[in-house]
Amino acid sequence: MPLREIHRDEVSCVRRVPLFSGLMPDQQDLVGALARPMVLSAGELVHGAGERSRRLSVVHTGQVKLSRTLPSGHRRLLRTAGPGQTLGEHGFLTGGPTLEEAEAVTETRLCVFSHDDLARLVAEHPSIALQMLRTLGQRLAEAERRLALSVLDVDARVADYLLDQPLLRRDTSDAGDTASPAEAGSRVRLPLSKKDIASMLGTTPESLSRALARLTAEGLITVDADVITLLDPTGLEALMVPD
Repeated sequence: MPLREIHRDEVSCVRRVPLFSGLMPDQQDLVGALARPMVLSAGELVHGAGERSRRLSVVHTGQVKLSRTLPSGHRRLLRTAGPGQTLGEHGFLTGGPTLEEAEAVTETRLCVFSHDDLARLVAEHPSIALQMLRTLGQRLAEAERRLALSVLDVDARVADYLLDQPLLRRDTSDAGDTASPAEAGSRVRLPLSKKDIASMLGTTPESLSRALARLTAEGLITVDADVITLLDPTGLEALMVPD
């Protein structure tokens, strides 16, 4: 489905993006003038695998999941991109087609830059290219970390995933919240469906559910719908250390 253009809030989009953080505010405003704001509904594609989209997209609001189809025909979720994160650096730097399919998880607003406009920006501001390389380097390091974890059992991979999620803030105004301060400060919310999380971890939804049940039985976590309380973070970390 085609991307739909929305109201022009591209300046605020640019100012929240690490890619352009090295620029002065007036320079960011000039960059923002080149952005094309777009919106996608949940399930719409930013681009398919193998496309030559010739654009770089910045997530303003919402979330995009990037996946790749394996030779077996199974689709593997590789990562998600949230506000301030970018899609399409590889295509810009190499001139090649996109490697992954990018799909909106929720309604998502993007700031989109054509490759031609981006090339002119990089020529004027080399710090943008350096930040692109830094971002790709971080993704490579994360991919290598996950590859190392892939030899561990499902419980260890789930423990690593849970520990990598941002902690929820405690709502002190919630009178029905009976969790202790320690427990309340160690809650995380699963950001994706169990199917997508299982795909990212290289397992099945059924195996993921069984792993969560085992971690619960061992007293390491509690599960309340999509909110997980990390009762014993040290114990979860221990699962990631091979015997």
